[in-house]
Amino acid sequence: MPKDRESSHWRFGSEIRNVLHLTLYFGIWFSALNLLVHETEGRAGLPLTAWGFAWIKAAICAKFLLVGQLLLPMPDVNKTRVWSAILPRSVIYLLIVLVLSFVEEGVRGAIRGEGFLHAMSGFGGGNPLRIFALAWLYWLILVPYLVIVGLLAEPPEGNQ
Repeated sequence: MPKDRESSHWRFGSEIRNVLHLTLYFGIWFSALNLLVHETEGRAGLPLTAWGFAWIKAAICAKFLLVGQLLLPMPDVNKTRVWSAILPRSVIYLLIVLVLSFVEEGVRGAIRGEGFLHAMSGFGGGNPLRIFALAWLYWLILVPYLVIVGLLAEPPEGNQ
């Protein structure tokens, strides 16, 4: 097998592993947050639908993050420049997660027979402080991943 075919197979396998690992990471977090919200709102039964949406959102977020890293690779991060490299990316990815969360709420409402936009307004109970708290939690989920990726990233060709 030609060397570049082996390399492309390896890269494809590596990308699949990255998507699976990141989906697992986000899926566990999003499922836990859905259970927390479910219980704090005093809803009955297990939130199986919410968990399903959590894993779908996790897979979509994983793909967005990996595509974002492909288009704009993480800059060389060292201990003194961690926040200047991570903070802008974390805010962009947080906005993506929030948009997906609003859309998720709209889809859930549409499944229940509500209007999509009306259901979207129910995200976070329609409470701005709760939405801010969820956004903060989402950001706290994103940052460790971005820090690890930034610190483990290979330096660009000229900086070795």
